[in-house]
Amino acid sequence: MADSVSVKVNGIDELKRALAALPSKLRRKVLTKALRAGAKVVQKAARAATPVLASPTAYRTRGLLKRKLSVRVSKESRSQGNVGVFVNVKPAGKGNRGAKNPLDPFYWRFVAFGTKAHTIKPLTAKGLAFGGRVVKQVRHPGSKPSNFL
Repeated sequence: MADSVSVKVNGIDELKRALAALPSKLRRKVLTKALRAGAKVVQKAARAATPVLASPTAYRTRGLLKRKLSVRVSKESRSQGNVGVFVNVKPAGKGNRGAKNPLDPFYWRFVAFGTKAHTIKPLTAKGLAFGGRVVKQVRHPGSKPSNFL
């Protein structure tokens, strides 16, 4: 069983007063720097846990996910008047996105959350008609035969 840890922080009220006394632009700058420094620790741990492709392929670059992990400022928080940062995979530029671009890490979601073999079930039988023959259920290429109903 893990030992309990207790932490006592002194000076929070003084820090709040000191930050409130600063001009708003400087206050945001100071808070953003502090939050980014804290997020760098998370980024470093995430990079260490990120798997690397064994060998590069035509459409995947080795080590791309590790390189694209970045600490970014939250636009949503900024629009609400707050300061916030997050660690995420930075996507490719708008003109460079796509599965065939070796510099687009769109597949980070699959690496992070995994994929699940599943069966495709159309809403209506008319949805899948091949050569006049109506198919009610199609086996997904990744599903196992035992999952197929």
